[in-house]
Amino acid sequence: MTGRYKKVYEPIWRSIEAQNGRGVHFCLGKIQVLCPACGSPLVGGYGTHKRKTKRVETFQCKNPNCAHLKKFKTLKQFVLTTSYKFQELIGIKLKEFYEDLMVKSAKQKTLAKKYGISESQVSALRIKLELAIHRINSLDSLVLTPQPDRAIAIDETFLKIKGMCIYIIIATGYTSRKVLGIKVSKTRTEDDIRKVFDEANQNTEHPINTVSSDALNSTQAMTKNLGREITHVIHPHKKPFKKAIIKNYRYEGNERVTGIVGIESDFFKKRGKRQFKYMEMREDLTSKPQRKRGRPLGSKTKKKKKPAKSKQKRGRKGLYTVFSKGKIGYASIDPYRDKLKINKRLSSTVTAALNATLIIYALMSIQNNLAENINSFLRAVLRLTGPKTIESVEQRIRATLKIRNHPELLEDILIERKVRAEFLYNNLKLIEYAELLERGIIV
Repeated sequence: MTGRYKKVYEPIWRSIEAQNGRGVHFCLGKIQVLCPACGSPLVGGYGTHKRKTKRVETFQCKNPNCAHLKKFKTLKQFVLTTSYKFQELIGIKLKEFYEDLMVKSAKQKTLAKKYGISESQVSALRIKLELAIHRINSLDSLVLTPQPDRAIAIDETFLKIKGMCIYIIIATGYTSRKVLGIKVSKTRTEDDIRKVFDEANQNTEHPINTVSSDALNSTQAMTKNLGREITHVIHPHKKPFKKAIIKNYRYEGNERVTGIVGIESDFFKKRGKRQFKYMEMREDLTSKPQRKRGRPLGSKTKKKKKPAKSKQKRGRKGLYTVFSKGKIGYASIDPYRDKLKINKRLSSTVTAALNATLIIYALMSIQNNLAENINSFLRAVLRLTGPKTIESVEQRIRATLKIRNHPELLEDILIERKVRAEFLYNNLKLIEYAELLERGIIV
């Protein structure tokens, strides 16, 4: 029998060494060298490659069915720190690190001290995670699947970038408790709030029918001009804090019917009979004819009078009008069974407003703290490094919120990052060696 001798590749094992700040090397054990592309043990030596001031040993995969050949003509070449087992070992520690960073909301300074690395290394690892998340599942969507929410909370906060105020607007679902919409902008106009609402509406299985927020005029204008039935629960951040206003918008032909209800913030907290104030307004939406151009007849010779000084209190006008000018109504509340009984003669807008609010705030006081908690978390945890633009800030926030929405994404993310030796040496505990033995690592 003639022919070339078939080479048999034996398993290759190499030592893992870490170097501390003083330049002393520590041997942590031995690890089998596997191909990072296919995980095959069919690996052979491939000389050495120059790395800074020294040369490192290089390997090449010998598996003819390697997945690397689907995109490249040559077999995969790698070194020990990029081999499959080494990346798996680093991945175990990085997963714990990212859980502390993204899920448990630890600060960068705290993580640097815990894992024995610098704050700049923490920042670099965060950036790599954001890029990895974007590759696996685009950051354009904050959730993997549509959520069952029908009610959202909208709130905004701000941060400073180079002395400029930047607003972060967030919409959070009451059922899933996940962030469904976000926008980073220089303004917080009606259009900005509408974009957050539209994104949240795309991330839900059913159209959103209830919005909870503070008394920001832009949010009120957004819900008012949606053009469909919706309930807006308003809890102002000004005195008196114990009052809340509910607005329900309906459309009948060319009219917008607005039902306004004023209640105490603990209206749905306990079982009992309670009093509320209500109003109903109708607004004609048909386009009105334009005014005649020019000065009105007689306005030139009309005597001018000084406008009378207003005796009204300072502050947002019209928000609490329902408490002073509204009619009195009574409701029997049973928050344990989600039941509400009111007079049948009341308008359907008032009934719909109270029913929609009961679904959210049964056994609770009315507050917009669901979205406020997320904004407080972002202000406490977010540390902006690198180029600071609106786009980069929004990408960082989206990556953080996507991991909070779906922590299971950390299982599928492969971080292409060569961590420093201090990270491995400071975090590889002796008690974990038994687990490493099962993964093919010899100590």
